[in-house]
Amino acid sequence: MKVITARIADEHFKDLKIIEKEEQADRAEVIRRLLDDAIKRWKIKKALDLLREHKVTLRKAASVAGISYIEILDLASKHKIDIGYSLEELERNTRN
Repeated sequence: MKVITARIADEHFKDLKIIEKEEQADRAEVIRRLLDDAIKRWKIKKALDLLREHKVTLRKAASVAGISYIEILDLASKHKIDIGYSLEELERNTRN
């Protein structure tokens, strides 16, 4: 594990204190959780952007996002990204 130092806005510091109290966790743990969540969301957004631009396949997008093929297919459908294959088609093809 690496150590980082960062300056944050006073408002963010106040929010961190509230979260620490609500989650009953120390500041380092709260920051790790928030950072982990933000990185996961960033990876998914990046993967969806690459899919939208037709720069990657579904499998590659799933890998970039760190999620399963079915999950990325579902997200692509929810974000109305045309990938040439729908979740319904996949379900239909896997049943046969």
